[in-house]
Amino acid sequence: MANQTNSPSLPSNTTPRRVLIVGGVAGGASCAARLRRLDETVEILMIDRGPYVSFANCGLPYYVGNVISDERRLLVASREMFHERFNIDVRTDTEVTAIDPNACTITTRDVHTGSVGTEHYDALVLSPGAAPIRPPLPGINLPGVFAVRTIPDSRRIRSWITEHNAKTAVVIGGGFIGLEMVENLIHRELFVAILEKLPQVMPPLDPEMAVPLMKHLADKGVRLHMGDGFASIEERDGGGLLVIAESGARLPADLVILAIGVRPETMLAKNAGLAIGPRGGIVVDAQMRTQSRTYVSAIDVLSLFDLIVMVFASWLTSTVEERLIPATSAGAAKLISSVDPFWRQLPTA
Repeated sequence: MANQTNSPSLPSNTTPRRVLIVGGVAGGASCAARLRRLDETVEILMIDRGPYVSFANCGLPYYVGNVISDERRLLVASREMFHERFNIDVRTDTEVTAIDPNACTITTRDVHTGSVGTEHYDALVLSPGAAPIRPPLPGINLPGVFAVRTIPDSRRIRSWITEHNAKTAVVIGGGFIGLEMVENLIHRELFVAILEKLPQVMPPLDPEMAVPLMKHLADKGVRLHMGDGFASIEERDGGGLLVIAESGARLPADLVILAIGVRPETMLAKNAGLAIGPRGGIVVDAQMRTQSRTYVSAIDVLSLFDLIVMVFASWLTSTVEERLIPATSAGAAKLISSVDPFWRQLPTA
């Protein structure tokens, strides 16, 4: 943990600077709170295109499963709390559509009214996160096919299960999110099948470590379709859906969950001329800076330069409140810094 007494701060005679943070939730909201702890004079504006700036996204599958029954328990902090407690301005339902690195401005659009505005910054932090992969396959946009990223996503799944009296589900993908959704759909007493292209669930694990997981799933009544890819989705006569596998297997379902993986949301950065790495992430240096000195706070949108960092990144949330890498992983910590050195690099007035 950082020593708060040694945190850098602005001299009292310095004109306050303006930091814009694009994206909230774990990365952006934690970065905003940390910046306020480092400096009480800087102006901070956080912009998010969704209705909630800070929520427990790891709890979304458990909200679907009624393990968390009250949606309010997913809300970590509101716009009002950020303003009252941290003096941070938050704008929700506002999309950032363009960045002009030369002019140090961003263009915004209200998602409800369509009104457009411009905001100036002295430093810009990008925390766009990653979006669920929706491959361009037949039936991918049929009613009853869902991905899980936001509170409205989980709300729609809950409503679909209730309104359609859903009894069966197919989860496409056997990774972290896929298995959490399997767990919670079973909790809702649905019969669940997993379609996974690789020969095991939890691909990051060694095969022998995945064996007891698959046995446990089978013991719970989950149908495992391993080593078979996703080809298409069709509407079923009489209602419901059919998931068609690459092998030709046909899996009936009342709803389908896409848990194939995620892709970094980097179009905004790419359009601004920021470098994008071979895996689709934003290229940064050891201080999380792009070549135009824009800062990136969300680990799932980065393109990093070391295998050790990539391994740790897959286990991290996107939080930068104290340190991105725990003290126990000191080797990787040398490659990625916290927001403390980020703050020292900000331009002075």
